[in-house]
Amino acid sequence: VGEDVMLPAFLSPALNAEGFQVRWFTAKFGSPVLVYTNYSIVNQTDRRMSIFQEELKNGSVSLLVQSVRVSDEGIYTCHVVSGELQKEVQIALSVEGYSTDDQQTRLECSAEKWNPQPEVIWRDMNGADVTLQSTITTELDTEGLLNVSSVITVKKDHNVFTCLMRNALLLGFAGFSPGASGWLAAFCVLLALCVLLTPLLLIQWTRMRGAYRTQTESCISVTGVLNSSLHKSDVTLDLDTANPRLIVSEAGKQVRHVDTWQSVTDNPKRFDPSVFVLAREGFTTGRHYWEVEVGEKTDWILGVARESVDRKGDVNLSPYDGFWTLCLLKEETFEYWALTDPDVHLPLRVNPWTVGVFLNYDEGQVSFYNAKTRTHLYTFKESFNEKLYPFFCPCDNDGGKNADPLIISIMPKLKLGRSNDLKKTIDVNFNLCFPGL
Repeated sequence: VGEDVMLPAFLSPALNAEGFQVRWFTAKFGSPVLVYTNYSIVNQTDRRMSIFQEELKNGSVSLLVQSVRVSDEGIYTCHVVSGELQKEVQIALSVEGYSTDDQQTRLECSAEKWNPQPEVIWRDMNGADVTLQSTITTELDTEGLLNVSSVITVKKDHNVFTCLMRNALLLGFAGFSPGASGWLAAFCVLLALCVLLTPLLLIQWTRMRGAYRTQTESCISVTGVLNSSLHKSDVTLDLDTANPRLIVSEAGKQVRHVDTWQSVTDNPKRFDPSVFVLAREGFTTGRHYWEVEVGEKTDWILGVARESVDRKGDVNLSPYDGFWTLCLLKEETFEYWALTDPDVHLPLRVNPWTVGVFLNYDEGQVSFYNAKTRTHLYTFKESFNEKLYPFFCPCDNDGGKNADPLIISIMPKLKLGRSNDLKKTIDVNFNLCFPGL
């Protein structure tokens, strides 16, 4: 509140927009906040809102909002017309208040029913650990379990933070860092307890195993607190859907584009000419997560697709046509986009090496994450009514510059216990937190 903000909108390529018509509006096209045409502003309902007329020649049609008020919050649409051509983009303006004394705000991350007390880790948008800046409080509920709350005070110029809560005791069994004396000491203590107190440990472990299945990890950002149980899916590429210019590995975990047309039989499931491929596994309910290594590729597209999407001819990647995808396009710089029609530009500071895709079918969500830094990239919200398949596009190899494959990561597993009841394999991932609004 009270600050100036620029709603960024640019022509690509950077054409001279001085002779174009530029209209900014919120709820209704016919009730604009600003209209620029015939080389001047002809309609300006609020003097606090203006465009940079000197920057029009550089392709900038951005809107400046001065002294922002709470009433300014909403969806702003920039509509540009040049002759018979027209294009528009939507930008959401969120207005938040903060303390004017120190210009800081408090973020709170909380979760219920823990035992033992979890480890809490805070990270900023770049993945840096800022846990030392936080405080943690706990209280017992009527069942004797812990309700945990952690608070961090941050400056207003930071906009994304991640809070991770995880069971420290389970992590002790998952593995240890070589040379770390603290972990080694913990391991020795646990080993001694296992030898001396095996009966008690087995009883406690059975209780913990039940609690583990309902364990949640919490994320906090400007949008709120997100919780979910982790459900990892073994995703394998379906060779019958792969474009003839795609080579799928024998195990079905890698795909890359080549210039040579592969000798394959045509079928209704196969994409042509689009260089797409789907997974064998389709989902009609539940929560599913998989990771894809994109490495140093300069172009790629990932997400999910409806079973009934068009497979032949030109395919439009948009939710309306049955695709919920995120892509990287390498032009002058790395540019990430959520393909939403109109597309949403994602100004990422860190290029993800591995992308996590989380499908919550019942809640109608498709979310994307940087799997290494544990940061949220984008979430689609939709109402699904048919089977969805993981979607992959390695894009053109670009003369070898984009020849690396997309690689579906094999999710880690942890085997617990020695008894018949405890031999079941439980998937474990200690690196990400996922939304389940």
